[in-house]
Amino acid sequence: MASQGAEGSAVSGAGNGNSQGATPASEATPTSQVDTPTSQPKSSRASCKRKRTSEVWNETEEKFEGGVWKAECNYCHKKFTTGPRSGTTHLRLHLESCLARHAPMGPKQQKLSLTKGGGGKVNLENVIFDQEKARKDLGLMICEDEYPLSIVEHSGFRRFCSSLQPLFKMVSRNTIRNDIVSMHSAQKEKMVIFFATFRHRVAVTTDLWTTSYQKRGYMAVTSHYIDDSWNLKSFLMS
Repeated sequence: MASQGAEGSAVSGAGNGNSQGATPASEATPTSQVDTPTSQPKSSRASCKRKRTSEVWNETEEKFEGGVWKAECNYCHKKFTTGPRSGTTHLRLHLESCLARHAPMGPKQQKLSLTKGGGGKVNLENVIFDQEKARKDLGLMICEDEYPLSIVEHSGFRRFCSSLQPLFKMVSRNTIRNDIVSMHSAQKEKMVIFFATFRHRVAVTTDLWTTSYQKRGYMAVTSHYIDDSWNLKSFLMS
Protein backbone atom coordinates (compact mmCIF):
# COMPACT_ATOMS: atom_id res chain seq x y z
CA MET A 1 0.00 0.00 0.00
CA ALA A 2 2.85 2.32 0.80
CA SER A 3 4.37 1.61 -2.57
CA GLN A 4 1.08 2.30 -4.29
CA GLY A 5 0.77 5.59 -2.45
CA ALA A 6 4.28 6.52 -3.49
CA GLU A 7 3.50 5.62 -7.05
CA GLY A 8 0.28 7.66 -6.88
CA SER A 9 2.09 10.63 -5.48
CA ALA A 10 4.74 10.27 -8.18
CA VAL A 11 2.06 10.12 -10.88
CA SER A 12 0.29 13.12 -9.45
CA GLY A 13 3.61 14.91 -9.20
CA ALA A 14 4.38 14.11 -12.82
CA GLY A 15 0.96 15.35 -13.77
CA ASN A 16 1.56 18.59 -11.94
CA GLY A 17 4.94 18.90 -13.65
CA ASN A 18 3.31 18.47 -17.06
CA SER A 19 0.68 21.05 -16.27
CA GLN A 20 3.35 23.51 -15.16
CA GLY A 21 5.50 22.75 -18.24
CA ALA A 22 2.49 23.43 -20.53
CA THR A 23 2.29 27.00 -19.31
CA PRO A 24 5.42 28.22 -21.22
CA ALA A 25 4.01 26.55 -24.34
CA SER A 26 0.90 28.71 -24.02
CA GLU A 27 3.11 31.72 -23.33
CA ALA A 28 5.05 31.04 -26.58
CA THR A 29 1.90 31.76 -28.56
CA PRO A 30 2.42 35.60 -28.55
CA THR A 31 5.89 34.95 -30.00
CA SER A 32 4.30 33.83 -33.29
CA GLN A 33 2.10 36.92 -33.12
CA VAL A 34 5.20 39.08 -32.71
CA ASP A 35 6.87 37.39 -35.70
CA THR A 36 3.84 38.04 -37.91
CA PRO A 37 4.53 41.80 -38.49
CA THR A 38 8.10 41.00 -39.56
CA SER A 39 6.76 39.21 -42.62
CA GLN A 40 4.79 42.32 -43.70
CA PRO A 41 7.84 44.51 -44.65
CA LYS A 42 9.00 41.71 -46.95
CA SER A 43 5.83 41.97 -49.01
CA SER A 44 6.06 45.79 -49.10
CA ARG A 45 9.79 45.62 -49.94
CA ALA A 46 9.05 43.28 -52.81
CA SER A 47 6.73 45.89 -54.34
CA CYS A 48 9.46 48.55 -54.10
CA LYS A 49 12.16 49.10 -56.72
CA ARG A 50 14.90 46.48 -56.63
CA LYS A 51 18.14 47.76 -55.14
CA ARG A 52 20.89 48.26 -57.71
CA THR A 53 24.01 46.21 -57.06
CA SER A 54 26.25 47.29 -59.95
CA GLU A 55 29.16 49.57 -59.07
CA VAL A 56 28.50 51.83 -62.10
CA TRP A 57 25.62 53.48 -60.24
CA ASN A 58 28.14 54.94 -57.79
CA GLU A 59 29.50 57.08 -60.63
CA THR A 60 26.33 57.66 -62.66
CA GLU A 61 22.98 59.23 -61.89
CA GLU A 62 19.67 58.02 -63.28
CA LYS A 63 17.32 60.74 -64.53
CA PHE A 64 13.85 60.70 -66.10
CA GLU A 65 13.84 62.88 -69.22
CA GLY A 66 11.47 62.94 -72.16
CA GLY A 67 9.46 60.06 -70.80
CA VAL A 68 12.44 57.70 -70.62
CA TRP A 69 15.10 56.89 -68.04
CA LYS A 70 18.67 57.94 -68.79
CA ALA A 71 21.95 57.47 -66.95
CA GLU A 72 24.20 60.56 -66.70
CA CYS A 73 27.94 60.28 -66.11
CA ASN A 74 29.03 62.20 -63.03
CA TYR A 75 32.27 63.28 -64.73
CA CYS A 76 31.56 64.27 -68.35
CA HIS A 77 27.73 64.48 -67.95
CA LYS A 78 27.07 62.36 -71.04
CA LYS A 79 23.72 60.59 -71.04
CA PHE A 80 23.03 56.98 -71.97
CA THR A 81 19.96 54.80 -72.24
CA THR A 82 19.13 52.71 -69.21
CA GLY A 83 16.50 50.23 -68.18
CA PRO A 84 15.94 46.52 -67.53
CA ARG A 85 16.82 45.61 -71.13
CA SER A 86 19.80 47.95 -71.51
CA GLY A 87 22.01 46.50 -68.80
CA THR A 88 25.10 48.25 -67.46
CA THR A 89 27.83 46.99 -69.81
CA HIS A 90 27.79 50.16 -71.93
CA LEU A 91 28.00 52.30 -68.78
CA ARG A 92 30.99 50.33 -67.52
CA LEU A 93 32.76 50.66 -70.87
CA HIS A 94 32.18 54.41 -70.87
CA LEU A 95 33.57 54.82 -67.36
CA GLU A 96 36.69 52.91 -68.36
CA SER A 97 37.35 55.28 -71.29
CA CYS A 98 35.97 58.54 -69.82
CA LEU A 99 38.71 61.17 -70.04
CA ALA A 100 37.12 63.38 -67.39
CA ARG A 101 37.06 60.45 -64.96
CA HIS A 102 40.74 59.58 -65.41
CA ALA A 103 41.95 63.18 -65.65
CA PRO A 104 43.84 64.57 -62.62
CA MET A 105 41.50 67.55 -62.41
CA GLY A 106 37.87 68.44 -63.06
CA PRO A 107 36.52 70.81 -65.76
CA LYS A 108 37.12 73.80 -63.52
CA GLN A 109 39.39 72.56 -60.77
CA GLN A 110 42.57 74.21 -59.69
CA LYS A 111 45.85 72.58 -60.57
CA LEU A 112 49.37 73.41 -59.49
CA SER A 113 51.64 74.61 -62.29
CA LEU A 114 55.37 75.35 -62.31
CA THR A 115 56.48 78.54 -64.06
CA LYS A 116 59.94 79.96 -64.53
CA GLY A 117 60.68 83.03 -62.43
CA GLY A 118 63.46 85.54 -62.28
CA GLY A 119 66.93 84.61 -61.13
CA GLY A 120 66.49 80.94 -62.00
CA LYS A 121 63.68 80.53 -59.48
CA VAL A 122 60.54 78.44 -60.01
CA ASN A 123 57.12 79.82 -59.17
CA LEU A 124 54.16 77.70 -58.08
CA GLU A 125 50.86 78.94 -59.49
CA ASN A 126 47.24 77.82 -59.70
CA VAL A 127 45.80 77.15 -63.15
CA ILE A 128 42.07 76.76 -63.86
CA PHE A 129 40.88 75.05 -67.04
CA ASP A 130 37.78 76.60 -68.61
CA GLN A 131 36.24 75.00 -71.70
CA GLU A 132 34.49 78.20 -72.82
CA LYS A 133 37.66 80.29 -72.56
CA ALA A 134 39.63 77.65 -74.47
CA ARG A 135 37.06 77.73 -77.29
CA LYS A 136 37.24 81.53 -77.38
CA ASP A 137 41.05 81.47 -77.58
CA LEU A 138 40.83 78.90 -80.37
CA GLY A 139 38.55 81.19 -82.37
CA LEU A 140 40.85 84.17 -81.81
CA MET A 141 43.85 82.11 -82.95
CA ILE A 142 42.09 81.20 -86.20
CA CYS A 143 41.22 84.86 -86.85
CA GLU A 144 44.59 86.37 -85.90
CA ASP A 145 46.77 83.84 -87.75
CA GLU A 146 44.30 83.33 -90.62
CA TYR A 147 44.01 79.58 -90.20
CA PRO A 148 41.26 77.72 -92.08
CA LEU A 149 38.22 76.64 -90.12
CA SER A 150 38.95 73.05 -91.08
CA ILE A 151 42.00 73.03 -88.79
CA VAL A 152 39.77 71.87 -85.92
CA GLU A 153 39.07 68.67 -87.88
CA HIS A 154 42.71 67.83 -88.66
CA SER A 155 43.74 64.64 -86.86
CA GLY A 156 47.20 65.99 -85.98
CA PHE A 157 45.81 69.18 -84.46
CA ARG A 158 43.24 67.22 -82.46
CA ARG A 159 45.91 64.87 -81.16
CA PHE A 160 48.12 67.82 -80.21
CA CYS A 161 45.30 69.55 -78.28
CA SER A 162 44.41 66.30 -76.52
CA SER A 163 47.99 65.85 -75.35
CA LEU A 164 48.07 69.41 -73.97
CA GLN A 165 44.70 69.23 -72.22
CA PRO A 166 42.70 65.95 -72.26
CA LEU A 167 39.64 67.74 -70.87
CA PHE A 168 39.31 70.04 -73.88
CA LYS A 169 36.46 68.94 -76.14
CA MET A 170 37.33 69.76 -79.73
CA VAL A 171 34.50 71.32 -81.76
CA SER A 172 33.59 71.07 -85.43
CA ARG A 173 34.23 73.73 -88.06
CA ASN A 174 30.58 74.84 -87.97
CA THR A 175 30.69 75.25 -84.19
CA ILE A 176 33.91 77.29 -84.23
CA ARG A 177 32.46 79.39 -87.06
CA ASN A 178 29.40 80.19 -84.95
CA ASP A 179 31.68 81.06 -82.03
CA ILE A 180 33.66 83.49 -84.20
CA VAL A 181 30.50 85.14 -85.53
CA SER A 182 29.16 85.50 -81.98
CA MET A 183 32.41 87.08 -80.78
CA HIS A 184 32.37 89.47 -83.75
CA SER A 185 28.79 90.55 -83.00
CA ALA A 186 29.62 91.15 -79.34
CA GLN A 187 32.73 93.20 -80.18
CA LYS A 188 30.81 95.16 -82.80
CA GLU A 189 28.19 96.21 -80.26
CA LYS A 190 30.90 97.32 -77.83
CA MET A 191 32.62 99.28 -80.59
CA VAL A 192 29.41 101.08 -81.55
CA ILE A 193 28.85 102.09 -77.93
CA PHE A 194 32.47 103.24 -77.64
CA PHE A 195 32.42 105.47 -80.75
CA ALA A 196 29.01 106.90 -79.79
CA THR A 197 30.69 108.65 -76.83
CA PHE A 198 34.10 109.22 -78.49
CA ARG A 199 35.01 112.94 -78.77
CA HIS A 200 38.20 112.79 -80.84
CA ARG A 201 38.77 112.53 -84.55
CA VAL A 202 38.57 109.17 -86.32
CA ALA A 203 40.20 108.29 -89.65
CA VAL A 204 38.46 105.67 -91.79
CA THR A 205 40.31 103.63 -94.43
CA THR A 206 39.12 100.98 -96.88
CA ASP A 207 40.85 98.00 -98.41
CA LEU A 208 39.59 96.26 -101.57
CA TRP A 209 40.65 92.89 -102.92
CA THR A 210 39.37 90.07 -105.10
CA THR A 211 39.85 86.37 -104.44
CA SER A 212 41.51 84.44 -107.23
CA TYR A 213 39.55 81.20 -106.84
CA GLN A 214 36.07 82.67 -106.24
CA LYS A 215 36.37 85.84 -108.33
CA ARG A 216 34.52 87.77 -105.65
CA GLY A 217 35.33 91.26 -104.40
CA TYR A 218 35.62 92.21 -100.74
CA MET A 219 36.00 95.51 -98.90
CA ALA A 220 37.26 96.04 -95.36
CA VAL A 221 36.55 99.25 -93.43
CA THR A 222 38.98 100.13 -90.64
CA SER A 223 38.83 103.04 -88.18
CA HIS A 224 41.97 104.63 -86.69
CA TYR A 225 42.34 107.04 -83.79
CA ILE A 226 44.80 108.16 -81.11
CA ASP A 227 43.78 107.59 -77.53
CA ASP A 228 44.50 109.78 -74.49
CA SER A 229 47.90 108.10 -74.03
CA TRP A 230 48.90 108.98 -77.60
CA ASN A 231 48.71 105.36 -78.76
CA LEU A 232 47.44 104.54 -82.24
CA LYS A 233 44.39 102.26 -82.17
CA SER A 234 42.73 100.54 -85.11
CA PHE A 235 39.44 98.69 -85.30
CA LEU A 236 38.03 96.65 -88.17
CA MET A 237 34.51 97.95 -88.68
CA SER A 238 33.32 95.53 -91.38
